[in-house]
Amino acid sequence: MELENQVVVVTGASSGIGLAIARALVARRARVVFAARTLPKLQAEVERAGEDGGQALAVELDVTSESSVARAVQSVLQRFGRIDVLINDAGNGGTLGLWSAAGPSATRDMFEVHVLGSERMMRAVVPAMREQGGGVIVNFASTVAWVPMPGAAAYSSAKAAVVALSHALRAELARERIDVRVFAPPHTSTDAGKLWPLPLPKIFTPEQVAEQLVRALRGSKPRVIPGGNAMLLLLQRISPRLAAWIMDGIGWRTLARLQA
Repeated sequence: MELENQVVVVTGASSGIGLAIARALVARRARVVFAARTLPKLQAEVERAGEDGGQALAVELDVTSESSVARAVQSVLQRFGRIDVLINDAGNGGTLGLWSAAGPSATRDMFEVHVLGSERMMRAVVPAMREQGGGVIVNFASTVAWVPMPGAAAYSSAKAAVVALSHALRAELARERIDVRVFAPPHTSTDAGKLWPLPLPKIFTPEQVAEQLVRALRGSKPRVIPGGNAMLLLLQRISPRLAAWIMDGIGWRTLARLQA
């Protein structure tokens, strides 16, 4: 799809990957909605976009709140009259640790943001997309959705749920020309990513991931896993036991680093 003049809502746009994506889309002359809980920072980004000749809007958004989601989407529709693309990036992986050592709300909180937060946003934007004749939804996943990692039980299961939800809705909404996709970024040097000191040969920058997302939007693949992680998923199909062994090793080594 061509991005110029497309209305794109980016959740989690105040920092990290979300912010880099929103900036990359502004550079492509999309009409970008910076959506997150920290409104002052978003407004500064909108002012910068305006100085560069772009069109942008800042909206306060908490994806765990039905009323906040409704207000944010209504603000977008009042300003631009449509929503062409929704990028569900809000959320983070939290702090790594054993499931048995986490509090009773840890898994519920992770699902509240990643799964139900994405679902709230989709329920809010799909009516507008349906009325305008179509749209694109990109839900963020992770490699650990397919190959779970010890130390990240709640995050792995939440992202697995996002993948399942996305695949089911892709089939359901296709007849209405609403394309639901999954994007699973590689490990990235954000503040949230630094809480996961994974022993990997390469850590990507938010800007590199943003460029991959822009490329994915211009294409039509239902699932994009940049950065080499797709090889692990391919290995899982060939030898699930070996893929699990690799991810188990990454998880245990990371937990050891955190305890050192």
